[in-house]
Amino acid sequence: MNLLKSVKKKSNKRGWSLLDASFINTLKFEEIFSSNDFAKFGDSVVNFIYNAAIFEAQTKLQGIKVWDSCLAEACKKSPLRSYIGSRKNKGELGDAVEAFIGYIYLTHKFPLNQMIDILAKYLKHRSGHDEKNEQELCSAAFIHLVNHLCDKLGIVDKLM
Repeated sequence: MNLLKSVKKKSNKRGWSLLDASFINTLKFEEIFSSNDFAKFGDSVVNFIYNAAIFEAQTKLQGIKVWDSCLAEACKKSPLRSYIGSRKNKGELGDAVEAFIGYIYLTHKFPLNQMIDILAKYLKHRSGHDEKNEQELCSAAFIHLVNHLCDKLGIVDKLM
């Protein structure tokens, strides 16, 4: 059964369920990035794809919670930053990336297994290079993934 149809959420002001496919497709990026529901869901997706990528790259099981600071860096160094207000803290920037990835998953705009592959290839290639620790490697991997997703989806910096 389609996740978008099976999950019931309280209705928003427009009278649509937040996870109704036809409602999701009418959302603007600003609405997606500021949605707590997308961010909460995206948090799980982000943690899953990162841990799956670590397993694929290093064949070891982890249970890492992706740091907000890593996702905040990915937001700052991608076109997403221009869709988010200028006075946001690391948690809010991280939530925006989680909401973005959750949205991409729910709308089938980019396959989850490909997100995992992109992260895994980056982790394999970069592990032990310039990054000083796991957190820096995580940041760099998500910067790479978010920019790749923006490029594939035609999302450009609206300030340029």
